Amino acid sequence: MRVRMRHDGIEQEIEVAEISVKHYERSGWKVVDDGQAPVLMKTAAAKGRRRETGEN
Repeated sequence: MRVRMRHDGIEQEIEVAEISVKHYERSGWKVVDDGQAPVLMKTAAAKGRRRETGEN
């Protein structure tokens, strides 16, 4: 999920991954609560490890 954030002294808001919110808050950014549901972040699923067949 994506979260909108703002910072004092900076006009433009940013969108960050939900997992990064604490990092940005430590840097002075604040979550924007506009009453809307968060936007879902579209990411690719992790690929499994490739396995080789046969002898090594």
